[in-house]
Amino acid sequence: MSQPTAISDIRRDLVALLPRLRRFALTLAASAPEADDLVREVCNRAIQKSHHWKGEGRIESWLFSMMRSTCADARKKRKSEAAIDTARGTASIEAEKQSNPILSMPEGLASAFLLGEVEGFNYKEASAILGIPRDLFASRLCAARLRLAALGVETAERRA
Repeated sequence: MSQPTAISDIRRDLVALLPRLRRFALTLAASAPEADDLVREVCNRAIQKSHHWKGEGRIESWLFSMMRSTCADARKKRKSEAAIDTARGTASIEAEKQSNPILSMPEGLASAFLLGEVEGFNYKEASAILGIPRDLFASRLCAARLRLAALGVETAERRA
């Protein structure tokens, strides 16, 4: 009888975390529809694997790590299938990235910035979520901060 309680608890937690999960998915995926698919997949996996969650630590760390690995698996699958990009699809992805300075960052920088600055994870937690050494996380976070600071200067010059 404890199993239904655990599942209902994880579902409640998932609903509360959906905006944060989507933000993180946007830093990993190439487009908003892909990010939405990634969030759905991670929510399904979390519900199916809720018996693995022991209630220790932060559930968002577990979910973000699951999302990162799910995204990596999906990338490998896409590469092996050798999907063909259409010009229209590529153009819409580029327009979406240009409208959001965080999403326009190189791969890895946006995720590091989101986890460190927006979500408030410490370096140890964030590096564990991303599956990288702490020093590499610190380097990516610094690079992301510098990139955003440079964008701020460019924006200010354009307004003047």
